[in-house]
Amino acid sequence: VPEANVDICDTKTLSAAQGWHVEIAARAVRAGWDKSRILPMLKQVTEASETLFTLSTLKYLIHGGRISHLKGLLASLLNIKPIIGVEKAGGTYVNRGQNRTMTRAIDVIADIIASAYPPQTPMRMQILHSQNPAGVARLKERLDGIFKCNWLPTGPIAPVLGAHTGPGLVGVAFAPESLFPQVP
Repeated sequence: VPEANVDICDTKTLSAAQGWHVEIAARAVRAGWDKSRILPMLKQVTEASETLFTLSTLKYLIHGGRISHLKGLLASLLNIKPIIGVEKAGGTYVNRGQNRTMTRAIDVIADIIASAYPPQTPMRMQILHSQNPAGVARLKERLDGIFKCNWLPTGPIAPVLGAHTGPGLVGVAFAPESLFPQVP
């Protein structure tokens, strides 16, 4: 639509954290904010929000061409669970670590977040998963022990992401809660 006044906002993230951008923009528009005020707020959320996740199997990443067959086979034989995040500069997936058990991989996700924010920081958190209620419970328990969490509803991962990751994924989108009260 040529007469539309549209700005593109690359969230450089995925899933729940992308939804937070939509939520903030919608609330700001309803409050009467103009674009010159909304876009900087969205940029702040882009810079501060992150998503980390781990997988129980690499099978779907191999079949989807996300990792090579050889690398996937070796990692599968060693029972490696990758910890994946999104690199902010390019918005691409990056390996943030790996472990040999899901429990330990989930603990490392909590440790990564704890290394970025002081204990008891008020944080917005939203857990996403693919048929992994035990992983959800473990991650929530760990994060509750570190931060003052404002939990948004836990939900399933998006089907597009699930096609590449398969069942067993557990992850969390997170950002400092201090970003969000600024929007009515």
